Amino acid sequence: MPQVARFWNQIAQDFDAIYSGNKGPLGRALDHWLRKDIYQRFDWVMDRCGDVRGKSICDIGCGSGRFVVELARRGAAHVTGVDVAPEMLKLARNLAAQQSVEAHCDWVHADVIDWRPTQTYDITIAIGFWDYIAEPPGRLQKIRKFTTDRFLSAWPRFWTWRMPVRKVRLQYISGCPVYFFRKPEVYRILEQSGFRVERCDTVGKLFCVEARST
Repeated sequence: MPQVARFWNQIAQDFDAIYSGNKGPLGRALDHWLRKDIYQRFDWVMDRCGDVRGKSICDIGCGSGRFVVELARRGAAHVTGVDVAPEMLKLARNLAAQQSVEAHCDWVHADVIDWRPTQTYDITIAIGFWDYIAEPPGRLQKIRKFTTDRFLSAWPRFWTWRMPVRKVRLQYISGCPVYFFRKPEVYRILEQSGFRVERCDTVGKLFCVEARST
């Protein structure tokens, strides 16, 4: 986690620009071409969450808060964002204030495995998180304990063209470990951690999985 936190602290502004579009025309065009599934996974989460009015939601690995703030805008009673990178959380707080939803959001600077939540959540999401976790079961079991209904997660697929590119760029150049998963492995670790998989969609280079607590 120290390597992961350091990496995301360094690139927080650049990563958030994928969502904000705060870059030149060429950069925006490349994002929509090469990082299309970043936008698709956002749409997938919003679709699968459905009507969130009055619900409590937790976003594990919330980054710059794009999911948290949008869910709060859609009427969630309370949304908690958890992340290991303080620079990401700083961007998230600013975004919540800009969108006037800060009263419905709170932020936790922690790795979920070390966090002690004081409430349960109707929905938990973990998008762009498992890419950086060598051993998911411990964190999944922790998430299961505070999730009363649905769990939405995204898992980078093993053996896509992007896998070796990310492995070189992140792990060998930037020093940030990155991991990839096969579908049977995703099902197995979710089910062994107390979730029932109800849906798995291939979204670009990702498996987007909807599961429920058993």
